Amino acid sequence: MPASSPFVSHQTVLLHAAAGVNMHGDFEEIVGVDPTDPDGLIRLSVSLAPLECRIPQWIPGPSQGRVETLKLWWRIQGIDVLADEHPFTGPLNPADFPYSLYVPADYMREIDAVAHVYFTIVDETGFSVPSQPSKLTVDNNPPRFIDPDETAQFVDPDIALTGITEDVLAANPTIEFLVPDYIDRAGRDEIGYYLDHNVPPVPAILKGRETFDFIDAPLILRVSSGVFRTLRNGTNHLQYRLYDRAGNFSGLSAPLTFQVNLLAIPSNLPRPQIRPPAYDDLLIDREDARAIVAAGIPTQYDDFAPGDNVLFFWDGRPVLPPRPITGFPSWVDIPWSILRPPGTLVREQIQAHYEIHRAGIPPVPSPSDFFWVDLTIAGQDHANAPARLNTSLSRVDVFGLGSGLHNELDIRDETLGAQVWVRLYMVPVAGERLTLHWGTVGAVAHYVVQTGDVFDQPVRFLPDIPGSVITAGGNHPQLPVFYVTTNGVNEQDSPTTLVNVHIDPLIVLRPPTIQHTLHGGAQYLTCNSRPPICEGVIWQVPHDASFQLHDVIEFSCEGYTDNAGAPPSIPGTDFVEQVPLDSPADVANGVKIRVWPWEKIEPMQNYASAYARYRLLRGGVPIGKSTDRLVRIDRVSAGSGKVCFPGDTGFCDGS
Repeated sequence: MPASSPFVSHQTVLLHAAAGVNMHGDFEEIVGVDPTDPDGLIRLSVSLAPLECRIPQWIPGPSQGRVETLKLWWRIQGIDVLADEHPFTGPLNPADFPYSLYVPADYMREIDAVAHVYFTIVDETGFSVPSQPSKLTVDNNPPRFIDPDETAQFVDPDIALTGITEDVLAANPTIEFLVPDYIDRAGRDEIGYYLDHNVPPVPAILKGRETFDFIDAPLILRVSSGVFRTLRNGTNHLQYRLYDRAGNFSGLSAPLTFQVNLLAIPSNLPRPQIRPPAYDDLLIDREDARAIVAAGIPTQYDDFAPGDNVLFFWDGRPVLPPRPITGFPSWVDIPWSILRPPGTLVREQIQAHYEIHRAGIPPVPSPSDFFWVDLTIAGQDHANAPARLNTSLSRVDVFGLGSGLHNELDIRDETLGAQVWVRLYMVPVAGERLTLHWGTVGAVAHYVVQTGDVFDQPVRFLPDIPGSVITAGGNHPQLPVFYVTTNGVNEQDSPTTLVNVHIDPLIVLRPPTIQHTLHGGAQYLTCNSRPPICEGVIWQVPHDASFQLHDVIEFSCEGYTDNAGAPPSIPGTDFVEQVPLDSPADVANGVKIRVWPWEKIEPMQNYASAYARYRLLRGGVPIGKSTDRLVRIDRVSAGSGKVCFPGDTGFCDGS
């Protein structure tokens, strides 16, 4: 007892505290001691270190510059001992609280005792204000055997005679053992037991632990029958330890020896493997998935028994139901629903293992192995995965550069070819590649995704499809055109665009004829030709048996400075006119076409020429074309060298 007892009778000064401040002089926490335990038991694991006592801020605390000392007291067997203290200079800082003082570990080395811990607040005059004392129980006294040589016993004497057999386990979900009474038994004591073929058990791993709440209850250990299947056949032993509530424990009991005679459980399970050829390249991809990925047991394990089943786990997901094992290797197909992980796809290493299931024993797990899987694709995933055809990808649009048609090509595209466009899939990644396939020709163009490309952006395959590729396949009413996406690992096919190609060679028609008199041995159009050319140059498109009502004649010509039609042509002299065959007479006789106005004719003066030809259109599509016809033109008067113009004497002068 200290010279001045802390339990001074006085009026408390812990009044009118701010909200949340403890007013009653209690500890905020004694760390490691259950506040609901009326005995305040200090468990062994706590008593091995200084006992932390957390104290709340008090009110009002020392004023500015004054000192109050916080002291922690330990009372045992009627004696108060100062355990810890700390001075505080006012005013108090709330951030310092709760403040921890400690009871030294040596104070808790009593075998069995009841102690009290409390704190006091002492001002500079020595005036002391105590807290409420908290009861603590120190218990370092372990339970003890009455007879160290006494063992546990089977509750069922028949099991003691036969030992553990398949019949015993089939009839008894649990096996019961009676433990003899012991010294210092108390409520909530525990008994932990070991089952092993070694004495003492090696390694000493508890198989189970039971709590006995009341001191008059029989000490019966109930051991699940499955635990015995983890033991070797032959001689085994049960030993136990006694534990009190504080955590003190006895040594090992004497061993109860018994026999185990069970079917041997599966052992030496090999690591799982992937059925070739899926993992020959050390990567499982979608091509492997389309061919079916199978994992399984490569070789027979020890103590295999007919009727064993295997349950495979792929990345933690079970492949249900368990499959019967009929031989080795034993393969289990991994369906796409298991192979593909939920959420966003990434290249990853997945864990795989399996369990052997046998009636009457817990599942026996195999060692795990790890396998690289990459199921990522260029483009969004789809409902029919892992199929190559990804119907969620956009179809291509084929645009004829000559015809101007979409997904239809004709003879007008023979020279200029076609462009192919498509809208990008979701989340395009730079470097992904789209390869265009054209009918039976195969890959003909591609597009590489660029940084900044976005979903639904139209992109163009390059190079454009040349006319030679279009014409090489001839007519095809439903030419399949599609593309393949790749991210360097997996490929996806887009839906097909069916292109109507009608590009067979056109019907060759007779050339147009000039409808004027021609002069000279070289047959020139001159200022003396009749009818006069100042009123336009007249051409006749001759009848052909292929003409049909409502066909269209598309006539075209252009002029040249050279009398043999050598290029280049004269700018401004090009002329195109479409004339429908609107009557049976047009079909039967052909049509006349006038090249006009005069500005189309005037640039052809001295030893010049013009080429004319026409195409036959049906439904807007060319089905025939004529050969070219050359006409020579010379408007220079012999002798004078003068070029005639409308209004000259005798040439459109009104006479």
